[in-house]
Amino acid sequence: MTRETVETLGAALQGIGWLALPFMLLPLIILCVPHIRFSRDLGGHFISILDGLNYAIGEVVKWALPVMVIAVVMSVVLLSIFGISITKMDELPTYLHAATIMLGSAATLLAGQHVRVDIFHSQMSPNRKAFIDIIGFYALIIPTCIILLWMSQGFVSQSWVALEGSNEADGIRGIFLIKTLLPLFAISVVAQGLSIALRAALALRGYERPQRPEHIPPLFGHMPEAPK
Repeated sequence: MTRETVETLGAALQGIGWLALPFMLLPLIILCVPHIRFSRDLGGHFISILDGLNYAIGEVVKWALPVMVIAVVMSVVLLSIFGISITKMDELPTYLHAATIMLGSAATLLAGQHVRVDIFHSQMSPNRKAFIDIIGFYALIIPTCIILLWMSQGFVSQSWVALEGSNEADGIRGIFLIKTLLPLFAISVVAQGLSIALRAALALRGYERPQRPEHIPPLFGHMPEAPK
């Protein structure tokens, strides 16, 4: 891939990112100006789309785990019993592990299965949990993901220009794909963080929220009746 093509794609993606940035303020708009119906409806649509997308990605990516286990077992058996080493099979678990962690993080956040440092969170009321999640979105998720996107764009674009591959001649020619997982991770996590912050804002104002995906319990406890 030529450098000009990569730079053009990068500029287009940056433009999309800048256009999407104002939507990050939507939870604050719902929280501060709750009577604007358009913002509530838009927030509800965003929640459904983002939750559904990250849930679907998580359902696909989870199948990389059994494939990774099979690849590791086969590599060990071939090497220890037959003395055969296949470089591509040896490198495959690294790709699968990276994809599982980086692409599955947003789905894990959706399900609320990340380890929480705050030992008091489970004892908080639903309203306090919602408030903490909004603060966490603006104070932690957005700054971290923006830094990751900004710092990774240089080496990711260079990797795509060179179509960077394994150091081994017979290895997988896909290092550029592994590096691309970093900005994809940042985008998916900030998108899921936005969904959670929108749910929190709607919950604090007592408005109805979209149903969460199958097998994932609702956030912030019992939902109060929406105001007339």
